[in-house]
Amino acid sequence: MSDGIPFAGDPENSHEAIMRATFCALQEYGYAGLSIQRIADEADLSKSTFYHHFDGKEDLLLSFQEFMLAQFDRIVQLESTGDPEQDLKTFLGLILDDLPDYGEMPEKDAVLRSLVELRAQAVHNAEFREKYTETDEQFAKRFERLIRDGIEQGEFADVDPERTSQMLLTILHGAILQHATRDDDPAAEIRETIDEYIEQHLVVEDVPGDD
Repeated sequence: MSDGIPFAGDPENSHEAIMRATFCALQEYGYAGLSIQRIADEADLSKSTFYHHFDGKEDLLLSFQEFMLAQFDRIVQLESTGDPEQDLKTFLGLILDDLPDYGEMPEKDAVLRSLVELRAQAVHNAEFREKYTETDEQFAKRFERLIRDGIEQGEFADVDPERTSQMLLTILHGAILQHATRDDDPAAEIRETIDEYIEQHLVVEDVPGDD
C-alpha cells in the first residue's frame, strides 16, 4: 500500500489482493452472487490461495469487514488535525459526504452499498452480528474520544460523551441505509443538521472579555 493511502498502488500481499478483489466482486455480483471462484477470478489467484487464508466465504467476508474498517481508519488518520471540533466534523463528513480524492479510492456509493449489503447478513448470522457489534463499538468510542477531548480542552460543553456518541452513530446508520437504498441522497441535509447540533449544543461560545 502506497504511503498508507487506502487502495493506492499494488497490493502488498495476497491477503490484500483478495480483499480488493472481494470489494470489486461484491459490487459486480452482490452478496447472493458472490463466490470464492468469482473473487479468485477478480484477483487472478487460485482458489487454493484463498483457502490458505480463509476457511470459506463467510470467514473471508468477516475479514473483509475488518479490512474495510482498517482502510477507513487510515483515512481518518490522514485527515486528522488534532482539533476536536474539526476532527469530529471531518469524521462525520467522511461517512456522510464524498471520501477524499486520493486517486485510487473507490466511490463512496460503492463503499456504502457493500457495507449495507454485508450488514444485512447479521439479521440471521450470529458471527456477522458479533462483528458489526464490535464495529459499532469502535465507532462509538472514536466519537467519545473526540467529544471528551473537546470537553477537556474547553471547546465542548460538558455533555455526556457516551450518550452523544450513540446519538450521532444512530443518525449515521440511518443516513447510510437511506443512501444505499433510496434514489435520492439525504446526506447533505443530514450533515447540515448535525453541524448545527455541534455548533449550537457542543461548541462553547467565546464569552466577551474572557481574553
